[in-house]
Amino acid sequence: MDDCVLHLRGIVKEFPGVKALDDMHFDLCRGEIHALLGENGAGKSTLMKVLSGICQPDAGEVLFEGEKIRLKDTMDAEKRGISIVHQELAVFATSTVSENVFVNRPPRTRWGGIDYRRMHREVRALLDQYGFPDVNERRAMRRLSIGRQQIVEILRAVKKNAKILILDEPTSALTERETNVLMQIMRTLNDKGVSIIYISHRLEEVFRICDRATVMRDGKYVTTLRVRDTCKDELVRHMVGRDVVYNYGAGTSPVGGELLRVEGLSYKRALKDVSFSLHRGEVLGLAGLEGAGRTELLECIFGVHPPTAGAIYIDGARAHIPSPGAAKALGMAYITKDRKNKGLFLRMSIRDNVLAANVDRFIRRGFMQFKKATECAKEYRHTFQIKAPGVDKKVRQLSGGNQQKVLMAMWMSRHPRILLIDEPTRGIDVGTKESIHAMIREFARQGIGVLMISSEMPELISASDRVLALYEGRVSGELPLGRITEERIMALTSGLEAE
Repeated sequence: MDDCVLHLRGIVKEFPGVKALDDMHFDLCRGEIHALLGENGAGKSTLMKVLSGICQPDAGEVLFEGEKIRLKDTMDAEKRGISIVHQELAVFATSTVSENVFVNRPPRTRWGGIDYRRMHREVRALLDQYGFPDVNERRAMRRLSIGRQQIVEILRAVKKNAKILILDEPTSALTERETNVLMQIMRTLNDKGVSIIYISHRLEEVFRICDRATVMRDGKYVTTLRVRDTCKDELVRHMVGRDVVYNYGAGTSPVGGELLRVEGLSYKRALKDVSFSLHRGEVLGLAGLEGAGRTELLECIFGVHPPTAGAIYIDGARAHIPSPGAAKALGMAYITKDRKNKGLFLRMSIRDNVLAANVDRFIRRGFMQFKKATECAKEYRHTFQIKAPGVDKKVRQLSGGNQQKVLMAMWMSRHPRILLIDEPTRGIDVGTKESIHAMIREFARQGIGVLMISSEMPELISASDRVLALYEGRVSGELPLGRITEERIMALTSGLEAE
C-alpha cells in the first residue's frame, strides 16, 4: 500500500466560463481501491479524463510509476496500462460480446484474418472465471441488459491487463447480484496488484470495498481519508461543505381520494394481472428486482406499450391511453431512468428542453411563443435550483444531477396530476438527492400522486407512504407506512411472504 503508482499534482483545467479543476491533487497506491468522491460538478469526471488521456491539463503534472508523463490520447493511456469504464456505456450494440471485449485488438490467424474461434474461447473463459456462465459470448450486446453490458465493459478493461482501472459509477445500472460479482472482480484484480479508482455516489459501497477516499469540491482537493477511520456523515460533510440531514418526508402529506387505478394489467411476459391504486398526495414506492416488470408497468400506464389485458382508471373513469401524448393530455408525466437516451435533448438548451415538453401549451394561432417559453424555463431553473449560467446552456454541458433537475422541470412545468418516476436519484450526489427528495415531497403536498420506482433501499423505505412489490411481473405484496422495512421488501421481491 505504500508503493505509490500515481501522483497528480496541481492539476488545472479550464473550459469556457468554468474552472473545472483548480490545483487538484491525487495519489494512488499499487493494489489499492481508492474512492474519488464529490457532488455532481465537483470535477471528478474531468480529473479522470485528464488521467485517461481524453483531455490535456492546462497546468500541473502527472507522475506514473515515478515518471512524469503527458498522455496524448486514450490509446496512449491504455498502452501504459490505464483503462477507464465510463458511467455512460461505450459499447457496440450490434456486435457480439466477444467482439466488444476484443475491440480494436482481435486475435489473428496466421493468414491475418480474425481468429473468431480463439476470441470466443478466451471470452468464454473470462465470463466463467468472473461468474457469468449465463452470458453467451456470441450474443449481440443490444440483447443484454444494461447491467450486463456494463460488466462486459469492465471485463474488456480486465482483458487489457490494466495497471490502473478507473470505474465511474459502475453499479448505477447493476442488480444486487451483479454488484456483488463486480465487488468480487475488484477484489481479484486488487490481489493481482491492479490499482482501482472507484467513483460512486453510493457510500455504502465505498465502505464495503475501498481502502481510501479522496473528496473533491468545486474542482479542488478537500481531503483524503482512510475509509476504516471515517464514517458516512464525515464524508458527506466534506463533499457538500455542510451537514446533510435527510428528511425524505414519508407520511407527512395528507393522502386524499383515489386518483389512478390499475386493474388486471398484463403486457406480454413482463406483466401479469397487476392491480393497484394511487391516491392524491401519495408517494407509492414500486419495489422489485431487475426483470420484475417495474419499468414496463410505468410505460404501459404512460402509453409507451399497449397492454395486452386490463384497464386503467383516472378519477374513477376508464381511460384510453394509446400513446404518451394521450397520457400527457390526461395529466400524466413520466420521468424515465434513462435521461440521456430517452428523457433529454442533450444538444439542446435548458429552454428548448422545457419548450419541447410544452409545445402544445406555447403555440397560439400557429405561432410559437418563445418569450413565454423562456420565462417558463427561467422560472423552473430557479425553482429547481439548476446550476447553470442561464437557460441557453446546453444540457449536455450540465452535471448529472442538474440534468435530472432539467428533466423534472420539463415535466413538472406541465403541472401534471400523476407523476411516474423511475429511479429519481440514479447516479446523483448526496446533496442533489436531498433536494430531489424535497421536490417529490412538495409535489405530494400539492396533491400530485407519485408512483416511484427505486432500487435504493433507503430511498424506497424513507420516501414512500406505501410500497408495492413486484415479483416476476406480478404484485407479490403491499406494505403500508409503518411496516416498510428492508427485510419485508426483500422477502416480497424474492417471491416470499413478508413477516
